[in-house]
Amino acid sequence: MKVLILTGNYPNKKALNNGIFIHQQVKALQQLGVECMVLLLHNWYPPLGLHKYHTYWRDGYNLHKTFFEEYEGVKIYNVPMFVKMPGRLFNENYYDRAARSIIKKVKNTPALQNADWLYAHFLTDNGYIAGKIKDQLNVKLAAIARGDDIHAWPEHNPALRPNLAYVFEKADLLLANSRNLGIDTRKWMLPGNIREVTTVYNGIDYTTFRPPQSKEEKAIIKAKYKLTARLKYMICVATPVALKGWNELLMAIRETGAKFEGWQLLMVAPLRTNNDAINLQQEADKHGITEKVKYIGALSPADLAELLRACDAFILPSYDEGMANSLLEAMATGLACIATEVGGHNEVIENEVNGLLIPPRSVNSISAAIEKITCNDELSNNMGLKARARMVAFGNYQLNAGKLLELFKKTGS
Repeated sequence: MKVLILTGNYPNKKALNNGIFIHQQVKALQQLGVECMVLLLHNWYPPLGLHKYHTYWRDGYNLHKTFFEEYEGVKIYNVPMFVKMPGRLFNENYYDRAARSIIKKVKNTPALQNADWLYAHFLTDNGYIAGKIKDQLNVKLAAIARGDDIHAWPEHNPALRPNLAYVFEKADLLLANSRNLGIDTRKWMLPGNIREVTTVYNGIDYTTFRPPQSKEEKAIIKAKYKLTARLKYMICVATPVALKGWNELLMAIRETGAKFEGWQLLMVAPLRTNNDAINLQQEADKHGITEKVKYIGALSPADLAELLRACDAFILPSYDEGMANSLLEAMATGLACIATEVGGHNEVIENEVNGLLIPPRSVNSISAAIEKITCNDELSNNMGLKARARMVAFGNYQLNAGKLLELFKKTGS
């Protein structure tokens, strides 16, 4: 079986964590004998250094230079999109450009031809593009919802809603990476046109993400990352944007006050220059909690797995998720976890048994949950043990990729 993967989120030379959950699933499919090729779009640019003379070209050049040709055995193909200029004379949108460019790339690249499936990650963009090209490439289409594409994007931008309707019509297989997200996907369908949305979890690498084997191992990792031996650490791993609940978290750390003594919050987040970016260190300074936080920045998957073993608790107060990969990794590491009850989080956390579920956007709820974890070692330790057991039962990437492969075979027959 040959599958073409269409996504805008995939590990690149500047961000190894970008779309790592997609890559892990693709890699697992490949280990099961599926021939997988990833397609990544970028603006076309001219050779000989001429790209510097136009913004479109510069953007395309800079993005293309971050792409791997192969990553951990998975082949990656860049798809250049030629932008007709001046734009006022050519009535063509991004989706049309992308569809035309992918068709051209596939038809001109023997290795990409005769695929069985086109597998699009996120519905409103790549799912929509894939719907435009599936018939011309004579492939079946699977499209998966992963969170923002069902919640934040169409809610905040009504122009994207027709894209969803088109994907619902064209996809041979509709997927979601949590049961709750599948339910939310169906809410966008018109009465009389309700379709099944099948849940396919990412899985978790609970061999790499594991508890420390000893106190000595934890101490060594703390020393490596220049963490204070006497402190306990709560970690948050998330993009530095408001949607991830950073503002509420920092306010809650301030409100928790003395109950957070002996602890420090580790903020693992990439540097971001977009307009929506939050400067986490500056915000912490504004709240007067400079000594209670430590900014780590972005980490490779291997380094993140290591740092988690040096920590004692995890928190993710985001407004919206499908099934947060960072939460699964923290649970597999055996940490006491606090997460907002959004997306599929209640599918893996049983409140006050193997973690704490709180409502989004609530400073008081975050503060109360932090206090519960930091003031009760027995509770947090028990939660961590049960979180680890839940992740082993949840299944690794190979197990869940096997379920996806069965769906491909069943639907394609």
